[in-house]
Amino acid sequence: MTEFGAVARRQVAQWLPVTGSRACRLLPAVACALALVSGVLDAQETSLTIYQSGQALVRRTFAVAVPRGASTLAVDLGARGVDPGTLVSLDDGVELRGVTTVSETGVEAALRRAVGKDIDFMVAGRDSVPQFVHGTLLSLDPQTVRVAGRVIYGFPGTPAFPDSLVALAPSVSLTVEAARARPSLRLAYQTEGLQWSASYTLTVPRNPRVAGTFAGLATIVNAGSLSFGGAEVQLLAGEVRRATGQPRFLQAGVAMRAMAAPAAAPEPTEESVGETHVYTLPGTVDIVPGATVSVALFAQGAVQVEPEYVLRHSMYVYQAQPQAEQDLHAEIGYLVRRPRGTPFGDTPLPAGVVRVMSPDSAGRLQLLGEPQIQHTPAGRELHLVTGTAFDVTAQRSQLTFTLEGRRASVSSYRVTIQNAKADTVTVQVLDEFPGQFEVVSSTVPAERLSATSVRFPVPVPPGGEATLEYRVRARW
Repeated sequence: MTEFGAVARRQVAQWLPVTGSRACRLLPAVACALALVSGVLDAQETSLTIYQSGQALVRRTFAVAVPRGASTLAVDLGARGVDPGTLVSLDDGVELRGVTTVSETGVEAALRRAVGKDIDFMVAGRDSVPQFVHGTLLSLDPQTVRVAGRVIYGFPGTPAFPDSLVALAPSVSLTVEAARARPSLRLAYQTEGLQWSASYTLTVPRNPRVAGTFAGLATIVNAGSLSFGGAEVQLLAGEVRRATGQPRFLQAGVAMRAMAAPAAAPEPTEESVGETHVYTLPGTVDIVPGATVSVALFAQGAVQVEPEYVLRHSMYVYQAQPQAEQDLHAEIGYLVRRPRGTPFGDTPLPAGVVRVMSPDSAGRLQLLGEPQIQHTPAGRELHLVTGTAFDVTAQRSQLTFTLEGRRASVSSYRVTIQNAKADTVTVQVLDEFPGQFEVVSSTVPAERLSATSVRFPVPVPPGGEATLEYRVRARW
C-alpha cells in the first residue's frame, strides 16, 4: 500500500460513522471500516455524514469504468470545497496514486487557459447578426491579441471559447491503480459548506397536572455550492477534533430556500458511534445549493414539566453589606424529567436551542424563552431557564455581621418572598460562601450543594408570602 493510500485509509477509519459489529472486533480497524462502508454504498449511490461544525464526509459511487492497471479518471465531486488530501478509494484493489484539481471556473479562468491559443471573438455584424474574428491571445496584462498578423491592444470583441477551455464546474482528475477492471469507482472525501443544527420546542401546559410535549428538528443548511441528488444523509452530534489550518469554503450571502419534509415520513434512527451520536434520516434527501432542509429528529414525546423558581445570591463578601435591602425577582425555569425506559428519556439530545411555549386562555401559543442546551445523554433531565418571574418577588437583607478574629465571621440574613400567583410555589434560595462555612441556624432546613454553596427550598402560599432567616459562620 502506498503512503497516500495508508493515510487515506486512516482518515476513513477516523471519520466514517458506521455501526460496529462482531466482525469489527475480529478484523483490523481499517479493513473493518472499509468493509462496513462497502455494504452501505452497494445500496446507496451517495451518502453523507454532516457535522455540526460545518463539514461533511461524502461517500459516492461514480459511474466511471476503471480499467485494470494504471489509468487517469475524471470525476465530478459535486462540491467546490473538497480537500483533495482526504480523498480515499473505497474499492478493494483500487489505490489512488495522485489527484489533480481544477477549481477555477468562469470567464477569467477560461482566459488564463487560453493564453497562447487561438480563439474567436464575437462582434456585432449587420442586422445584429454575430460575426467572429479569429486571433491568438498573447497576454492578459496588458490585453493583447494577434489578428491577421498584427498585434492589437484590447479585445476586438467578446471572447468565444472552445469547449476544451471552458470549465462550468470544478474538475478532479484521479490517477488510480486497479488490480482488476471495475464498472464504477467509489470514493470518500471531506468537504465544507454543509452544516446542521438542532432545535427543540417544549410546550408547557396551563394545567400543571397535564403532560407537556417535546419535539425536535434538525435543520441542514447548504450555504455553499454543494449539489447531491438522492443522498442518504446522516447527522453526527458530538465534538470531532480536527487538525488546525483546514481550509474553509463556507460562502456567505447565499439566499436560503426552505424545503418541507414529506408528511408522515418515517422517523430517523439513532446510534452511538465512539463518543458521538449519529442520526440517520429516512429515505433520501436532495442537497441543493442555497437550500435549507428541516426534518424531525425523533417522534414528539409527552413529558412531565415542573416550574423551577430560584433566587440567587452573589458570592459572600468579607464585610457588612452597605445596601439595606435588595429587591429581587425569582429566576423562572422548567424542569423536564427524562426517565430511562421511556422513548423520550432514552433519546440523546444534540446541543441546540429549546423554544419554550405555553398556550394562553384561547389556546394561542406564546413564547416564554429560548434557553440553550448542551449535548444531553439519555436519561439526563433538563433545566431550562427562560427568564425572571413576574409574580414571584423577594426582598433580601443582611441582618447582622460579626467578625470572629481575623479569618472568620458570622452573618445573618432575611429573605422575604411574595407570591402573587394562584398556586403555591417553591422557591429555591441559593447562597455561596468562600472557604469553609456552616449554617448555624435557619428557619427552613438547608441543603448543602457543594463546598461553597447551600440551598433553602421555601414554599410560598398563593397570594401570600414566606420568610427565610438563616445564620452562617464562614472561615477563610
